[in-house]
Amino acid sequence: MISGVKRKSTATESASRFFQTVDLIISHLKREADKEKIFELIRKKPTLRSLLIATAAVHLYHYMGIKVKESLDKNKLTVDSTKQLEMEEKQILMEEVETFLKNSFELERALFDEIINLENMFLSLLIEDRLGNIQQSQRKKRIEEIENQIERELLNIISQSPSYYFYDFIGDIIGLNEIVKQEILEESAAFKGISLPIEEQLEKEEKEDKFIEVFTLNRIIERMQNQFEFKSYKELQTQTMPIRMIKKRIMEYELNKFPISISGLKTFIEGNNLKKETIKSIEKAFKEDLKYDEFENSILSELKIALIKQLKKNPNDFIYFLQSLNESSFEDAIFLLNKRGIKDTLHLMNVDYELAENVQKSMIRYNIKKQDLILLNDNQKNLINVAKKALCSMKFPYLEKFITKVADNAEFDLFKILYRNETEYDELWDILEKKTGFSINDLREFVRKKQTVDKIFFQGLNLTNYSQIILLLNYDEILSNIVTDLFYNLLSKILRQLSRIIELYGLISNDKAIYSRALNVVTGNRGFEDWVQVKLEELSIERTMKRQKELVVVFNAVNQVFLINGFILSRLKIKSLKESMAELKSQESYVYKDISPLKLRADLVSPVSYCIAYDLIKRFEELAELKKVKIESANVEKKKIEEVKKKEIIKLRQESTFNWIERKITSNLIGISRRGMNPRQFYWSEKDTKTLTEQIQLHSGLKDDVFSSFCEFYLFAVEKIKSLVPDMKLPNMERIEHEIATFINNILSERLHRPPNPEEIKEMLEGERYKISNKIAIKIGNILDKTLYFKFKKKPKK
Repeated sequence: MISGVKRKSTATESASRFFQTVDLIISHLKREADKEKIFELIRKKPTLRSLLIATAAVHLYHYMGIKVKESLDKNKLTVDSTKQLEMEEKQILMEEVETFLKNSFELERALFDEIINLENMFLSLLIEDRLGNIQQSQRKKRIEEIENQIERELLNIISQSPSYYFYDFIGDIIGLNEIVKQEILEESAAFKGISLPIEEQLEKEEKEDKFIEVFTLNRIIERMQNQFEFKSYKELQTQTMPIRMIKKRIMEYELNKFPISISGLKTFIEGNNLKKETIKSIEKAFKEDLKYDEFENSILSELKIALIKQLKKNPNDFIYFLQSLNESSFEDAIFLLNKRGIKDTLHLMNVDYELAENVQKSMIRYNIKKQDLILLNDNQKNLINVAKKALCSMKFPYLEKFITKVADNAEFDLFKILYRNETEYDELWDILEKKTGFSINDLREFVRKKQTVDKIFFQGLNLTNYSQIILLLNYDEILSNIVTDLFYNLLSKILRQLSRIIELYGLISNDKAIYSRALNVVTGNRGFEDWVQVKLEELSIERTMKRQKELVVVFNAVNQVFLINGFILSRLKIKSLKESMAELKSQESYVYKDISPLKLRADLVSPVSYCIAYDLIKRFEELAELKKVKIESANVEKKKIEEVKKKEIIKLRQESTFNWIERKITSNLIGISRRGMNPRQFYWSEKDTKTLTEQIQLHSGLKDDVFSSFCEFYLFAVEKIKSLVPDMKLPNMERIEHEIATFINNILSERLHRPPNPEEIKEMLEGERYKISNKIAIKIGNILDKTLYFKFKKKPKK
């Protein structure tokens, strides 16, 4: 039996929620710790543009591990220099993202507007058609006008906009983007081979769900070229047939995707207009100084007002309103409401904040808890139902004697006898308590609450059921959650291109890992024939050319040879884009190696080029070989250093790092007992702290286990004090280990921004080791001072 394996549908849902880059970007704006890192990067007054670019840099650096400089020797870095290096790398990433991003935020906002305008044209036509206000000839004319508008827009996009804008526009307007995205998620959720041969790894694309925006665009380009019969984006500028086919598909899709009801169509227009206004507010924030929390709260407030207005107007059409705002299916809108606690939109009829406030006040006044309502609403857990079921299991002749005491009828009414206190009822209550597991007083209190709810909430406030009361208790929270979901969904509409840029960093870094494995296969098996190396190289080159094509589209860089290939090289060599582009421009190309010392010329090659892909792979192979030689050399040097270190350690052990503290403790504790001595002369000084810090730091380097070394020194000092003053209460080993673990976690977290793992503790920097030693020294000094005071006070008086 395999435990912990999800079904495919569950795995797909999980991927949909957690693996989409857009959602990951937005999640940083929800976390206070991430927001602190983001605002730290913005040197001028922030705008939403700079905020999102900084968010991308934080995501790339901290969550994807993207670096733009070769790692330096960790042991030579202080905490301050590590922090400075981190800031420099993130600033470089911000500059690179800004370079690739260009005006994509503005383009995506324009795309959003254009789609809404077209949808509203279709919606207006459908409303008039279903109202019967338009004749057949007029309808035909309106359709022709819409067709002409679509054709003009398509031609305008093709002639003026980047290709990704065109594919995004068509993918959105015919619903293809979501279809393709869902396909990727479903395929990624299926079982995959755990370990593939290196040839398959080089040929196949894996982790498409992790880089979902890039691969969605790839598939849409391929699918549209097949369906609408064109070979390239450039070909669309001269061919009319594909444009007509696309236009026809748009007309068919848009005329059939909206609700049937007229009120539903009108609600969709209202939702579209609200989206448009919200996107305008977001666009405005791209250019103005921004206080993010105020900006977000302002938009959330506007959205909440619009939602409440729609609820009051027609709760039945509220689903359509959410569909329009979320650009989702009817089922997805229902799922969103259910997730937020709304099981029935009719529960929201005539509901407002005043009613919700009255419900909350009544709950407090009559001492009714939310759990009581949940129990009342659950037939299986309702105490009254449980009690009645228990009574039904009793024999009627036994119950009859209790019935006759209340009335001359043959019906047993629990409510009529529930509050009877006569002793003859005690037997019945005992049996009932045993059968149900709760006391008769609990049942009476439960009945009281039910009667109160019936009278106050159902009769007094005209509510219909317990679920509605529960909903009203969480009314503001539910609305706030729905509104927040809507805001982030709308914000995500302009983050698609930013997501692709982020994914491309990860995608090429992923390729680098595969190229490294291919290289290791060849170098680790010298018995392979030459053709094996050639084949793996060819597959690596083909994979690199795929990346070139993707980058040309996403970066809209048809003629920018060094930008496209400099980006690939930067990820393969862990360098900045600027350095990598300079290398390609200034250094001799591997294409001409052993032939002529020539450099690459941008005017002679295309960004998508076998020659440059070959050049990139060869540069990567040379780098890998240099690293291998460097590692081997470093290993030899390391062994020499280790031998020297061992000799030094032996010498240090002979001298013993414990000597100084042992002398200090002994002389002070014995000296303070002498008559006429001033106790102040024995108290700990800053000079003592410095001396002991150096001794502890030295001691911590004697063993590989630095944690144990710190504990050993601390314990030695405590035990020495204990041996001279047995009555003094001092820390035990468990306390010592806890304190030192806290010191280590706090100090290393300043650099790592998270608790360290055992390997990171073992490899802590010298500056960090000194700080920890200093804290231990101060702690030992404080303990010694307290012991001196304790012993001085106990000294017999003359």
